[in-house]
Amino acid sequence: MLLGVLALIVGGVFIVVACGCRGVDVWVWDWADVTFSPRYRTRWGTPWKSLERMRVQFGFMGVGLVILGLVTMTR
Repeated sequence: MLLGVLALIVGGVFIVVACGCRGVDVWVWDWADVTFSPRYRTRWGTPWKSLERMRVQFGFMGVGLVILGLVTMTR
C-alpha cells in the first residue's frame, strides 16, 4: 500500500513537471544542468536535447507511475 501511495505522489510530480505548471519544468531543466556530470550532458548542458523532449519523457513516466500506483492501491 505504501508503494502505491509513493508511486501516485511521484507520478503526480512528474505530470506537474510535464505540464510545466509554474515553471517547474524550467527549474528541473536548470537543476539537471547543474547536477549531471559532463559525460551525461549533451551540448545543451542537460541530458535532454530540448525542453519539449524532457517534458514528454516526464509525462510518459508520470502516467506510468500513476497507473502503477492505482493498480497497486486497488489490489
